[in-house]
Amino acid sequence: VAHGARSLAVLGRRGPTGEAAQAFVEECRGKGILLLSDPCDVTDAESLGTTLAKIRREMPPLRGVFHAATVIDDALIMNLEPSQVEKVLAPKLAGAAWLDRLTREDPIEHFVLYSSATTFFGNPGQAAYVAANTALEELAAKRRRDGLAATCISWGPIGDTGYLARHEKIKESLAARTGGQPLESTDALRFLALS
Repeated sequence: VAHGARSLAVLGRRGPTGEAAQAFVEECRGKGILLLSDPCDVTDAESLGTTLAKIRREMPPLRGVFHAATVIDDALIMNLEPSQVEKVLAPKLAGAAWLDRLTREDPIEHFVLYSSATTFFGNPGQAAYVAANTALEELAAKRRRDGLAATCISWGPIGDTGYLARHEKIKESLAARTGGQPLESTDALRFLALS
């Protein structure tokens, strides 16, 4: 919205249930932004297909996809259960795969996948998360080979929103281990605009 978007579909499994999400919805509507915020599970092809059909009926042409879904369920690899791997892979990888498959006929100018810097250096306890992000990077490369828009951003930690904002102790531990402070979301968005 700050960069000029006037129509948005913001998808999440439960819709805008939290206070911050509700505030964003109200802010957008107050600015005259066309906003669709229906619940949608991107790991479910039928749910996503139904939502995309509604977007195509009720909104301007779909020009951009920003896939930022993630689930964190850490465990050392020797303790990692198959259910944990599935829980982490599904939103990030299956969601991206369905978004790719179901939007190939749309006039997509921006197909942005949120990966992680952990694909470069790993992170103890996050084998499934690293695997999911590595697969996102390959999906972006495949889209580019197919002549389609694709950007995969390998973010470092972002501290003022999302998972780290909700888990202060983890944020502090991460800063101590890496010797640096997490990015601010405004800086991340500025870097995204440059990519």
